[in-house]
Amino acid sequence: MPASNVHGTLVSVAGKGVLIEGPSGSGKSTLALKLLITGTALGLPVKLVSDDQVFLSVQDGRLAGTAPEAIAGLIEVWGVGPTAVDHVASSPVDLLIRLVPRGCAPRMNDDRREERFGIGLPLLELEERNADGAVLAILAVLKRGPFREH
Repeated sequence: MPASNVHGTLVSVAGKGVLIEGPSGSGKSTLALKLLITGTALGLPVKLVSDDQVFLSVQDGRLAGTAPEAIAGLIEVWGVGPTAVDHVASSPVDLLIRLVPRGCAPRMNDDRREERFGIGLPLLELEERNADGAVLAILAVLKRGPFREH
């Protein structure tokens, strides 16, 4: 399957790919930055894969993402603009985050899944522009697993 460009941000957290989706202004980049800062503070290896656009493709039966060359290693910092950060060239996608309007996120995301390109992924619907709360939920799910090993 050829790569498909999707609107989202992909971060690798301790080897697990977290794909963040949501409308413009919902806080995808801010959440990714918060994951980078919090994960690093906890001693986890956390790297940006791509911000704002992600090339997704299926490789060896898994969904994987890469950055378009022009934006590799850059993330938008609100009020500053594109900023260079540590990054990796690609990552499998293990967890899908959908940022939704305030009041629309479920209190608990019990075993929700969604398909991307025929690959089923665990899904968390989290409140947009609430990076502090979202980071806690993401780290809890990543710790709980289970995920396919790669």
